[in-house]
Amino acid sequence: MRQHVPAVAAAVENGDAMFGTVDSWLIYCLTGGLDGGVHVTDVTNASRTNLMELASLAWHGPTLELFGAPPAMMPRIASNAEVYGRVAAGPLAGVPIAGCLGDQMAALLGQRAAPGEAKNTYGTGCFMLLNTGPSLTPSS
Repeated sequence: MRQHVPAVAAAVENGDAMFGTVDSWLIYCLTGGLDGGVHVTDVTNASRTNLMELASLAWHGPTLELFGAPPAMMPRIASNAEVYGRVAAGPLAGVPIAGCLGDQMAALLGQRAAPGEAKNTYGTGCFMLLNTGPSLTPSS
């Protein structure tokens, strides 16, 4: 979009553009959007963008640079279980938004997969996730 839509390119250059996943958009809108919405994503959704460094749980600077994505436009990466903000308006105003988990990762957690166990999820595609335990296990 940045290459083909001048308004998007200008927003990125001016620091007005925000990049995120569906969860970050929903949290942003629920917490107030343009009127103080919180720009945040959880670690599972951040990891699925392939823009996050798994060891540091932070956005990977060289990859962001490759795509021309300034780090300031990225959502804050948070844990799966913390208060991100509160619903800004409507009948749920004030209710904390206190957790977020990507669907495939949630399926693995819901299945209670122990280290060494895997789970396939089926929907828009077929994905297999493997619980490798507490340390990073590179593919070979």
